[in-house]
Amino acid sequence: MSGEIASDRGRSVFVSAPDGLRLHVREYGSRAAAALAVVCLPGLTRTAADFDDLAPALAQDGARRVLAIDSRGRGQSQYDPNAQNYNLLVELGDLVAVLTALSVGPSVFIGSSRGGLLTMQLGVAHPTAIAGVVLHD
Repeated sequence: MSGEIASDRGRSVFVSAPDGLRLHVREYGSRAAAALAVVCLPGLTRTAADFDDLAPALAQDGARRVLAIDSRGRGQSQYDPNAQNYNLLVELGDLVAVLTALSVGPSVFIGSSRGGLLTMQLGVAHPTAIAGVVLHD
């Protein structure tokens, strides 16, 4: 984790991907919240901003931690000049890096389109990371 920028609509947190790329995560609620965390994964050409209305509602005034992740090259995440790195396997590595860096335990995942594909891959590679899933296309 390299830094945070505070906002009344969550905090921007930046995490390094396995290859050093800077990834953006919008974090809502408290890291110490007892409720299951929610991780929001947007579609192919979409961003964490897609969850700007949903995430604060799910965070319930800090009672639940909610993360909305910008995939590499999207939103506030760093662009990767290597086009070969825009694939689900690399993005799965990015997702695992974010979950690890931010100490996220088993969570409910909301995957929209490509985010749903990524959630299903996570379920195969790291089944204990997932407490529940909402797939949206």
